[in-house]
Amino acid sequence: MNRIAHLNGIRAFEAAARHHSFAGAAQELNVTSAAVGQQVRQLEEWLNVRLFNRATSGSSRLTLTDEGERAFPDIHRGFELIGRGLNHLFDEPQEDVITVSASPSIVSKWLLTRVNQYQLQHDDIDVQVETNVSIVDYTEQGIDVGIRYGLGQWEDVCAQHLMFEDIFPVCSPAFAKQHGLSDTPPDMLRDIPLLHDLSVPSNSGYPSWQEWSDRAEVPVPNKLHGLKINDFASVIELARRGSGLALGRSRLIEDELKSGELVCPFDLSKYQFRSRFCYFLVWQQDEASRDMNDHVDRFRQWLISTT
Repeated sequence: MNRIAHLNGIRAFEAAARHHSFAGAAQELNVTSAAVGQQVRQLEEWLNVRLFNRATSGSSRLTLTDEGERAFPDIHRGFELIGRGLNHLFDEPQEDVITVSASPSIVSKWLLTRVNQYQLQHDDIDVQVETNVSIVDYTEQGIDVGIRYGLGQWEDVCAQHLMFEDIFPVCSPAFAKQHGLSDTPPDMLRDIPLLHDLSVPSNSGYPSWQEWSDRAEVPVPNKLHGLKINDFASVIELARRGSGLALGRSRLIEDELKSGELVCPFDLSKYQFRSRFCYFLVWQQDEASRDMNDHVDRFRQWLISTT
C-alpha cells in the first residue's frame, strides 16, 4: 500500500485483539466501546476482510478470525516500534536496561521466575522481556540477548548453548487414572485423547508425537487426532486440566511436575527421549557495533548458571 488509511481503526483493532474485548480497548484508548466497534467495522469495510468473530454469549465473545490472527502480530509489533521510537525522543538513554527476547512459552514457563530473581539481586538494572514467536532483528528492535529453541544454527547471531531438554508424555493424575495409563503405554494410542502443539511446523524437526512414537516404539494412529493448538503453554494448561495426553518438554513443565499437577504415566527410563533441539542464548553477531556492556554479559552468564 502506498499509504496507510484508517490508522485509528488499526489502533482500535490492535487494542481490541490484545484485550479480547472492545470494552478493554475503549478503556485503554479513552473512548467508548461503541467508538472502538465502529472504527473496527470501518477498517473491515475498507479492507473487505472480517477481523473478529463476534459472539452474543459465552466467555469469549470477541475472537480473532484467521485473517485477524495473521495480521495481529505484525501490527502489534508495529505499534511497539512506534512507541519505542517516541520514547527515544522523550526519554534520556537508559544505560542499565537489558532487553531479552524469547517465545511466549519460554518466557511464561521458564524465564520470568529467573528474571524476577535477577531483579531482586540487581535492583540497579532493569530487565525488559519481549515475547516473539518469529525470529526478530535484534539490531532493529534493540534486543540485547534472546533465547531460541533449535539446533543453534542461525544467521547473523552468536549462539551459546543454554540447556538440553527431554521429551515425554504428560497428563493430569486424574486423566491417567481415568484412562488406565500405567508404566507401559497401550499398544496403540488410538483411543487416548492427544494434545498437539502446532507452534512450530512439524517439518522443522520440532518434537512431535510421531517422533516420540518412532523413538519409543509405540504405534500411534496414521492420522493423528486430537486437539491442535499453536501455543505450548495452552497445550500444557489443557493437560493440567485433564483434557488429554500432551507431549511434555521437561524444561517448561518443571513447576507442574514438582507440584504433581502433571505426571508422566509411563516409565520415564523407557519412554522419554532427549530432543535434538536445545535452548540457546543468542545475541547480535557484531557485538562491537552494539557496544555490548558488562551487565549484559553478566546477565547471560548468570542465566546459564541457573540451568
